[in-house]
Amino acid sequence: EVMALTRNDACVHEKVGIYANYHPGQHAAMILNEEIDLRMFPKHWQHAFMVEKQGDAGPRRSLQVFDAAGDAVHKIFLRDASNHDAWEGIKADLALDNQSPEQPVDPRQPKEAPKSDPSKLDILRKEWARMTDTHQFLRLTSKLKMNRLGA
Repeated sequence: EVMALTRNDACVHEKVGIYANYHPGQHAAMILNEEIDLRMFPKHWQHAFMVEKQGDAGPRRSLQVFDAAGDAVHKIFLRDASNHDAWEGIKADLALDNQSPEQPVDPRQPKEAPKSDPSKLDILRKEWARMTDTHQFLRLTSKLKMNRLGA
C-alpha cells in the first residue's frame, strides 16, 4: 500500500492503494484497479529518484518522477502498510552509477496555445453531449480542427 500523488498548479490528487493490474504501452501505460486509476505517458517520465528523509517516526520514503525540464510528474510515498523491506532491494536493482545530486534538464517546452473555431461551437456542444468515453474527446477536437484547450 502506497500513496500516489500527482499535482499541477490547479490541484493535488492523492490516492491510497496498490499499483496493480499494470498495462504497458509505448504511447501510454496504465494502472487500473479500484484504488488507483492512473494513465502514464512514458515519454514524459525522464528522471526518477528514491528519496529518503528522516522524520520523527523514522524514514519517509518516496519514489519521485520528473519530466525532462525537471518538473514533478508523479510521486509515490510509502506508508506504514507498505513493504519497507523491499525498498533496499529495489534501490539496489534500479540505482544508476551516477548518484550526483545534479541532473541535466531540458528547456521547458512552451505551452500549446488554444486553437478554436467559434463557428463550430454548436457542433462541439452537441458532440460533447453524445460522448460516452473520455477517449472520444481528442477525436472530436481533431475532427473540428481544434485542440483540447481551444475546445
